Amino acid sequence: MVSHRNYLAITIVMLVVFFLFQFTNVALESRNAYESNSYAVDKEWLQKKSGVYGAGDLEEGNKEGVWDVSRDVIVYIGHKDAPVRKVVNTWSAYSKKQIKSYETLEEYGRLRDDDRTDSPQMLVINSGDMDWKNERTAGQLDEYVRSGINLVFSGLPDVSVIKDSRQLKRLFGIKEIKEEETTADGLHLNAGFFLGGETAYQAGNQEEYEQRQNMELVFPWYILASGTRTYMRGLYEDQVLEEEDYPAVIWRNRLGRGYIFVINGPYMEDAAGLGILSAVWAQSEDYVIYPVINAQNMIFANYPGLADENREEMTERYGRTMSEMMRYNAWPAIVSVYQKSTMGLTCMLAPQYDYEDDNYPNQSDFLYYMKRLNEQKVEVGLSALSVSDTPLEKKLGEDARLMEETIPGYRFASLYCRDLPDDAIDSALSDKFLETVRTVITDYNGDAEVVGYQSEQITRQTVISDGYRHTFLEDFRARALETALAYTSVLADMSQAAYPGDTNHTFEKIIYDFGWNTQHYWGVFQGFARTTVSECDDHIRNFLAVDYKETRENNTIRLDVAGPQMPVWFILRIDEGNVSRVIGGSWTKIEDQVYLIEAGEPSVVIQIK
Repeated sequence: MVSHRNYLAITIVMLVVFFLFQFTNVALESRNAYESNSYAVDKEWLQKKSGVYGAGDLEEGNKEGVWDVSRDVIVYIGHKDAPVRKVVNTWSAYSKKQIKSYETLEEYGRLRDDDRTDSPQMLVINSGDMDWKNERTAGQLDEYVRSGINLVFSGLPDVSVIKDSRQLKRLFGIKEIKEEETTADGLHLNAGFFLGGETAYQAGNQEEYEQRQNMELVFPWYILASGTRTYMRGLYEDQVLEEEDYPAVIWRNRLGRGYIFVINGPYMEDAAGLGILSAVWAQSEDYVIYPVINAQNMIFANYPGLADENREEMTERYGRTMSEMMRYNAWPAIVSVYQKSTMGLTCMLAPQYDYEDDNYPNQSDFLYYMKRLNEQKVEVGLSALSVSDTPLEKKLGEDARLMEETIPGYRFASLYCRDLPDDAIDSALSDKFLETVRTVITDYNGDAEVVGYQSEQITRQTVISDGYRHTFLEDFRARALETALAYTSVLADMSQAAYPGDTNHTFEKIIYDFGWNTQHYWGVFQGFARTTVSECDDHIRNFLAVDYKETRENNTIRLDVAGPQMPVWFILRIDEGNVSRVIGGSWTKIEDQVYLIEAGEPSVVIQIK
């Protein structure tokens, strides 16, 4: 038996522990400032569109930089309304270079002296717009590359044209045309081109093939000559060949003092082209250093849903109501995925999905999520979408009423717009309820300009990947954008679980695939910053405003930075050596010979050993 003295002691200890726990919970609640949004600041103090620095298009006149230095010039040859031209223009603006466009090779040859573009850093050629039947074309290109101008070809001439031209074979580094058309089973991307290491875009079974394989797998089978370097090649399930005997897709040749880079496919026609241009630049120099955003975003859109909607289907699928599924199924799983990821988290609130029924948001649920999200340092944004045909103006009015009744004075800093047209987005942003929104998030639509300004004071960020259905092409594009911008934005749309379109759209399926994809495909980029979308907004504004110059003497690189607030970030890629010290900033090793440099002062010195 327990003595009275021991019983009393045990009781006292239990009471002390109970009160300690209670006191801890009360303290946590008292410090949980969920009623205000620290990201909703006065936009007047933020970098604006008018402060963006870009070397610009030479046709529109040079934009003066901070220093009187000669800006690198990128020449594009091809139709000016082609997607490739938009990619080259965007990349030039992001990397603070100048661009000059010509419709034809003949026009460039005639005007290059007058335009002072006789020695561009890179000449990007849209092969589909070239007159390959002109016998002078190959000779002119050969002359340019031998003089030291690097050539980048988006696509190639028809295989029949190459077959009949020894000059083109020599220019492109093609030894043999094994087959005029082959169908590969997958593609192999070598290490050292994009950040993230090597990877194979080859499905392991039919289900994975149907879900992920959307790369271009039909192309001519070119065997390359000695002295070339292959970056991506085709793969076959039933053939094991020497590496040089696989069909080349992306490769480099060298003639004289210059390089020829061939991208034999459509990969230069969308945002992946930004990473390709950064990669070929790095492959043609002893070192390169260029500004990046440095932001890794995870977004759960339309979460949480606060109204008890779609009850019949929710009960049938989950055995729970919408509110119960969101709290007891979704929330623990989302926290688990977030904590295992390399990204910051933003939840784009959906107070309701259907604004035409009689189900209204539960205010106590709303307060519960606001507290839990704040504890996890998750940003709360607003979704502009609904499953009903409710006009956006009415939806925002309903959302504003909920906020005023539940958390008066709370303001959002970010808005998820999915695929809304610009005029609808601008109309929404004019609503007083959204006056503190500083950045909007849109789905990827194929445009190369993945970050920019929606208006003078509001930035725009693009979702790079649907984390639930991450395909091989999306992964290729994601690696390209990590290479060019150190930026990604991965989204899961929870409305698919709340109003599923088919049997695969259960929450369990969505969260499992999303968690696996984010850990498997983005785990190699953990050296970059985890950001919410508003933190990313700060990075984007500084990235777009920055101007810089760099010089190297022996093993010392000097980087001068001007324009934005600090810090700003740069990618440094070097052929040999390792960073040993950074004065005026700091560094993080991303992978072999690749470093993230954080510039904390206007003058940064990087020492290589």
